[in-house]
Amino acid sequence: MDEMFTISAQGKSAKDRLDELIYQHGYYTVSASITSIPIYYLEPNVRIYVYDKETGIDGEYVVNKITLPLAYNGTMSLTATKAAENVL
Repeated sequence: MDEMFTISAQGKSAKDRLDELIYQHGYYTVSASITSIPIYYLEPNVRIYVYDKETGIDGEYVVNKITLPLAYNGTMSLTATKAAENVL
């Protein structure tokens, strides 16, 4: 689907703008903050599956913010917002 959209002179494609609007207006206000060992391949706007039996969190979330440590033994923290369910 990415090949259907071209990049504008401003550096954004129509798909990027649509994704941005969906993330702003199409998701619940449910969010989760997670602290773990660094997972370097994670990026913002990526869907992740979160399951925690103790808190009852179960579902897909979209990563909003990532904080990675500079120390070799640090922990990363990330904030994610609950992803909208596919209705198709």
